[in-house]
This record gives sequence, structure tokens and C-alpha cells, in this order.
Amino acid sequence: MMRNMEAADLRPVLAIAMLHLLSNLTNRPIATRRDFLRLGAVGGLSLPLLLQAGNVGQASHADTHFGRARRCLLLFLTGGPPQHDTFDPKPLAPAEIRGELAPIATRIPGVHFSELFPRLARQADKLCVVRSVTHPDTVHTSAGYTMLTGVAHPLANTSTAANIRPTANDHPHLGSLLARFRPPTEGTPPFFALPEIIKDAAVNEFPGLSGGFLGKRFDPILIEGTAERDGFRLPEITLPADVTGARLHERRGLLERYDRAVREGEALAAHGEWSEHCERAFALIRSTAVRRALDLEREPAPVRAAYGRHLFGQGCLLGRRLLEAGVPLVSVYWHYEGPDDSPVWDTHWNNFIHLRNRLAPPTDQAVAMVLEDLSARRLLDDTLVLCMGEFGRTPRINRERGRDHWPHAQSILLAGAGIRAGRVYGATDRIGAYPAHSPVTPPDLIATFLHLLGIPSGLEVHDRTGQPRLACTGTPIRGLLGG
Repeated sequence: MMRNMEAADLRPVLAIAMLHLLSNLTNRPIATRRDFLRLGAVGGLSLPLLLQAGNVGQASHADTHFGRARRCLLLFLTGGPPQHDTFDPKPLAPAEIRGELAPIATRIPGVHFSELFPRLARQADKLCVVRSVTHPDTVHTSAGYTMLTGVAHPLANTSTAANIRPTANDHPHLGSLLARFRPPTEGTPPFFALPEIIKDAAVNEFPGLSGGFLGKRFDPILIEGTAERDGFRLPEITLPADVTGARLHERRGLLERYDRAVREGEALAAHGEWSEHCERAFALIRSTAVRRALDLEREPAPVRAAYGRHLFGQGCLLGRRLLEAGVPLVSVYWHYEGPDDSPVWDTHWNNFIHLRNRLAPPTDQAVAMVLEDLSARRLLDDTLVLCMGEFGRTPRINRERGRDHWPHAQSILLAGAGIRAGRVYGATDRIGAYPAHSPVTPPDLIATFLHLLGIPSGLEVHDRTGQPRLACTGTPIRGLLGG
């Protein structure tokens, strides 16, 4: 009798507490309430296998940097920031190269940033500025894939962004690898992304943002920005007042029993995908710390203002809160602000106007503040902070006062756990076109990040068909590692 009552209660609880949530965890339509009830009638929803941690981070790794990072904040400046006008100014180059921005001193002796980054200049002693990141891909979508996965896209430089789409065979995002091999304890969701699935011109979705061949259960939980771009549309994760954590646990047990019956009796094509979202929904519902972290209204108004009321700034703040709550990796992507001539960091037109009015100030404010905040909270020593885009931009300013795609040289910022701070790594030539020494490739970058996160870059990964793959083909860059 009790079992029957609990089974009857299961449907309204999940309908109220999970159906709206699940719609935020997937980019395609989910089952309707009617579909949900129909699936319940035939035996419930399948839950995925428990996450399995690989044998990583073992004592055989004597390197003191290995596994130094307990968490990671990845800030991705979608569109491609211009290296000359951010962190690799060339004041002695001709005017058509150096542009109209003056260099300013930083807290690293002899190192200069663009005048638009005064706050980051004052935080430069916490940074490793890498000025020699290089790869050959000029297409936003596939270049983003390369930077986020460390693997060259098979269609790199052979197609257009419109023909490069996410597939189930994609290499996993850095966060998905971390979710697979270093899942957090107590069921905390391992990987969040915000405030959107990034797209080229708001149309062509970047590959490399998901679990790829690892499967959808290693996709990030997406927290989307509001239509007004002034905050976040949070998942509805509040349980009904009469449902305690213990009751939720009991009901999850019922779902698992239903699941076994379904696996034995039915083979529904979409069943496994739904169940993976179901598992992640449970993780959110049962994690009090994550639920609290998602509520930015709990943050004091002065702190919110210090990050900037821009969506990127609030995303950095939300990212910090999620990391504090035990989430291992949060990606904050620069969001689409179009329609305009340069809706993200893709400044083919009016580069300097967009940098001054829209791009540089909120980035300078938010990234400097998150570094300061993490340091003040004693989190920076074991938090890896990454700030990068998909490529750099052309040395020569074009006729539209913009800079075009240029993957041969990009400047990125690294900070935190295991990174050698207060220095520049690598350099470009006199016009900022190509690395002059110490070139850094995406495979080696991702290998370095994996190393700091406690995952051997040469680790063998098996896809859903059982085929072996390498987590990364690169080698950690020892020159980036410090105290």
C-alpha cells in the first residue's frame, strides 16, 4: 500500500520539481507532461549508470603541480579578442598596426597592457600572460572547438561555420572530461555553462561545448541569460513543501526500480537521453549548496556592483558562487549582443569603438574582480582561472577600422592553482603576427589544464561504442607551471 501511495505521489512531485528544470538542461524539446505520465505508466524513466571516476590523480604522479587545481573557471571571450588592443600592445609598430590605444604599465615590471584594462593591469601579479598561442584555424566554430577541446576539428579551414555543427562524435569539452574522470562527491553537478550555447552570428552552434563522444550525461548544465540580458533564467528546482530530502531519496529509489523493469522489457531510443537529464535534475534538486549559489540575490549589492551589472560580470560572480558550492568547472561565455556590426568580440568593423564602449570595460572589471575575490576568499591557490577566445585578430587594421580573424597569434590570461604568476610566457614578433618564441598550441594548453586538474593528458578514454581515444594528444607546458 505504501509503495502504491509513493508511486502515485511520484508523478506530481517530478512534474512540479523536474519538468521545468529539465527543459533548461537540454537544447531540444523534452517530453510533455502527457509523455511523462505515459512513460510512468509503462514503468518509469531510465537513470544512467553512476559516474565512474578513472584512476587519475594517484600517488605515482610526483609532480607537485599535478592535481593542484580543485576547480576551474573558464572565461571564453567569444569572437576573438584582438591581441594588440588587449594584452600584447605594439607601441613601436606603424599606426596601421598599433592602432589608437596607448599602452599602460602593469604590476609586472616592463609588461604593458592596453589602456582599456587598468584593473587587470593592477592584478597582473596574479596572472600569467601567454602571448604566443597559435593554431591555423580561421573559422569561429571549429577554432572554438580546438581551443575548448585541444583537438583540431576535422573540417578546420575546409568549410564554413554553417557546415560545422556539433555531433555525437565530437571530442569532449575540458569540463566534460573533468566530469568523467573527477566527478565531485555527494552528487554535486560537475559542470555548468552560462549564459548561452554560443553560436556564430547567433546561428551556427559551436561544437566542442558538450560531452561529445562521452555521452550527454557529461554535458554541462546550462544556466541561460534572460531575454533582457540583465540576469539569469534559473531552473525551477524547489521541491513541494511536503517533500523532504528523505522522501525524494525514496522516490528516486522507486524510479530506479522502475528503470530496471523498463530496461528488461523495453528499448526506447530516446529513453537513455531523457534519463541522463533526469539524473542531473536530481543532482540539482538534492544539492542545497548549489541551489543557494544559483540565487544571486543572496549576494550583497555592493559585490554585485563590483563585478558589473553586465551579463558577463554577473556570470563571473555566479561562476565564483558555483565553484564555492563545490562545482568543479564553470564556463562563462561572452554572449551574443546583436544585431550589430560586431555582436561579440568579432570586431571586423569599428574595433576601437566597440572595445571602448562595450567589450573592454566589463571584461576588465569582471575578470579583475573575480581574481581579487577568489584571492580574498583564499580560493585562488586551488582554483584554475582561464580567459581566452577562439583566436586573435589581424595585425593590420582594415578599411572598416576593424581587425579580421587571425589564429596565428592570440594572447590569453591564466591564473591560480599551479600557474606561474606575475610573468609573460612567449612573445610575438614586432607586429604581433606570429610567435617569436615559445609557441603554445591548443593541445599543449589543454594538456596543461588537465595536468593541473589531476587528469593525465595521455589518459585513454573510451567512447560510447567502447573505442579507445586519448583525452588529449598534447604535452603539459612546464614553463607555465609555478608555485
